[in-house]
Amino acid sequence: MISHEQPHDPTDTKQEIASKIKNTLDGTCFAASDLRRLTGVLILAQAVEYEALVHLTALPPVQTSYCMISTPKTYYFDHDTNTQVQEYLPSALSLKEYALEHYSPSSQTHKPQCDQLGHALGAWLRMFHGWSQEPKQAAMRQTFAGNKDGQGLKNMINYQRLLQMVDQHPDVLGDARDVFQGVSDLAAGELLDKTGLYPIHGDFWTGNVLISGIPVTGSDRIPIRVVDWELAQLGVRPLDLGQFIAELWSLKLYRNIDAGEWFIRAFVAGYGLVDDNFAYRTIIHVGVHLICFGHFWSTTPEELSEGEPQHFIMYRIGKEIIAKAWSRDREYFRGHLLGCLFG
Repeated sequence: MISHEQPHDPTDTKQEIASKIKNTLDGTCFAASDLRRLTGVLILAQAVEYEALVHLTALPPVQTSYCMISTPKTYYFDHDTNTQVQEYLPSALSLKEYALEHYSPSSQTHKPQCDQLGHALGAWLRMFHGWSQEPKQAAMRQTFAGNKDGQGLKNMINYQRLLQMVDQHPDVLGDARDVFQGVSDLAAGELLDKTGLYPIHGDFWTGNVLISGIPVTGSDRIPIRVVDWELAQLGVRPLDLGQFIAELWSLKLYRNIDAGEWFIRAFVAGYGLVDDNFAYRTIIHVGVHLICFGHFWSTTPEELSEGEPQHFIMYRIGKEIIAKAWSRDREYFRGHLLGCLFG
């Protein structure tokens, strides 16, 4: 698979872009006779992603009887044009696409597969978070630390935008302004405390987990790749969990796909025990993501639920769990789906 982000005239046609890529690869062992544009995939090729993937080749895959999870192999990178050649999974679907296609509607027969896959993804994320702190990964941490742009973007589109959402929807979110201000200040303060920052994926969601669509036989395992590392950075680990959980929960909240909740419980179990501070911080980010990105799940602007736009329902849910996590209301989460974070 080739990703490319070369500065070009925005009026360039697909043929002109393809020609530029071919010219870049001419003279290399990856010279292409033909190029095919992947559908449903957006890849921003950046030096930080390439460097991150090079370091991540040392991260052992997570293997179960069902699947093998790893990062994609990278083969070539042109620094001048940001053209990257990396491993391609034939007929791959993102986990989001896979769930919408195969688990809607959900059946109990799907649950064992969801449990296995969710648990394996949680175990992979826990292993990545732990492995990245090993002394041997100092060079990788330095690469992640250098992505200040990615770190700033992550904060802007989540915690700065959270306050903007209050201004845009005061009738729905206005009563939480003080709490949201505190949350935004917390996130800004975290970036100043270098001792609390660790390598994170930075954009860990169901769209960046690719599942091969090629049937497997015998003892083969389904290959799964965690992709798109352009936001790899130093941050707080609950951000990775919170974003992923929010997207899984959206399967249930927006499409009534029960598999979303099965995935969450299995994913959290696979990640393993965390302390209360970690759990509350994860829940806060779940809520932030629902508010800042929930509207992307709407199929139409007029999509209604209980007499109001569906994304307003998401905003209210996000607001409530943020407020409850901010006040550390443990009782509220007893019996709640997100209560699984407390073990």
